[in-house]
Amino acid sequence: MSTTSKCSVLAILLVGISAPAVAVNFSFTGNFVNDNDVQLFNFNLLADATVTLQTFGYGGGTNANGDAILPGGFESTLQIFDYPSGAVNGGSILPGEVPNCGPRNPDPGRLGFCRDAYAQVFLTAGSYQVALTQYDNLANSTNLSNGFTHDGDPSFNSGFMGTFGFQGDSHWALDIVAADSASPVVGAPEPGSALLAAPAFLLIGLGIRRRVH
Repeated sequence: MSTTSKCSVLAILLVGISAPAVAVNFSFTGNFVNDNDVQLFNFNLLADATVTLQTFGYGGGTNANGDAILPGGFESTLQIFDYPSGAVNGGSILPGEVPNCGPRNPDPGRLGFCRDAYAQVFLTAGSYQVALTQYDNLANSTNLSNGFTHDGDPSFNSGFMGTFGFQGDSHWALDIVAADSASPVVGAPEPGSALLAAPAFLLIGLGIRRRVH
């Protein structure tokens, strides 16, 4: 499933010393090509933590990297999976509606609806994957290996058409806050082969900027 994305990360990696790693924030942006695209991200926790997951594509806003995200994107859905088993962890994080926006921005061009996804999730130490999809392209079952509802249907929303009949576009933005490492799955492998992809949990250096095709 083809997407393009830009990863902007400020990370401090402590190697070979006993001091605990410092949890940091990770911001990712990109564009879908088809309605049924799936963008996967790996993230890792060295200790139990509450992780915040927030999308910005629908309503826009300022991400954790300080970048301004334009509104007008599609309604996003997030699902968390244990890695490497692929088992669903906590189900789906669906987009929200007024008045339950929380920190999400409503889109003034679409009657003030806020259809971004947001959650604060307590997770135990370990490795995880999160899938970003367009609503309502959800996992077919309780395991990532079984694919998604709209596999094989690249135009199921008529080109990013929203629930309320508002036309969106293909751009997305995601923050993963308070993880120890995070990275996109390069090339967005098909769900059935996602578990075979090697994890990219360790990001080295400051200000890594990567463009994924």
